[in-house]
Amino acid sequence: MARAIDNNSVWYQEVTPRSFYDEEGLERVIIQNLEIIFPQFKALVFKKPLFDPTRHQNNKPDLAMVRNDYSEWYIIEVELGKHDKAHVIDQVQTFFECRYDDSHAEFIHSKRSDLDLDSLKSMIATKTPEFMVIVNEPKSEWVSDLKALRCKTCIFQIYHDFNGNPLYRLNGEHPYIYTNFCHCKYQKVGAPYTVEVLDKHFLDSYGISNGTDIHIEYNGTNMKWTREDDSTRIFLHCTNTRPPLDALTDRYRLNYNDVLRTYSFTKD
Repeated sequence: MARAIDNNSVWYQEVTPRSFYDEEGLERVIIQNLEIIFPQFKALVFKKPLFDPTRHQNNKPDLAMVRNDYSEWYIIEVELGKHDKAHVIDQVQTFFECRYDDSHAEFIHSKRSDLDLDSLKSMIATKTPEFMVIVNEPKSEWVSDLKALRCKTCIFQIYHDFNGNPLYRLNGEHPYIYTNFCHCKYQKVGAPYTVEVLDKHFLDSYGISNGTDIHIEYNGTNMKWTREDDSTRIFLHCTNTRPPLDALTDRYRLNYNDVLRTYSFTKD
């Protein structure tokens, strides 16, 4: 049985469907945590029958989520790993073949009235939904067949410590998870005053492209850094006349403050 340990050296044991939950239980845990995992999305239960005109059949998905800026949306099927692959493919095939229209926007709005109906209708008219199967264990034999239907295979595993406190592990394929910080490594050889940004998506998510300047605060001093990319790596370089960071420390976090819209370095 798999085990995990957190940052406070607490051990967690993976729990299995047979001893702890069924598919409905897994679905409840996922919907309760979906917006925490993917904070750029609004999540909802999506039990609307979807019609496949090619095979003349209906299937119901489990969940859906809509990106906050209405740039994309997902239809989600929750499955247990013990289920037959043919059953899973049959479900997703229906979602893939379905023709989406205003009725689907209205259904989403009925579940999430905080979403704008006109924006939902425009999104569904112009954006093909993405699909994702969330399963409780790795299922490598599903991946290629689901990918052919433009569907991600996401693994969501549940762990508990000895006091029953939960820990969740996400793996596989899923939307990029944006965070308010990323890890960086201060370069002590080669170009001086340079850090490597270890999350290749972090700066992109805030509109900081190659060649763009960014002001970053460290220990009360705000300095200008420039993003410089090579073929595979992303760097920030500071042209300050004195060392911008502690030369004895090579691990830093680059933080973004959502309220002040400012960046800062802290030691990792």
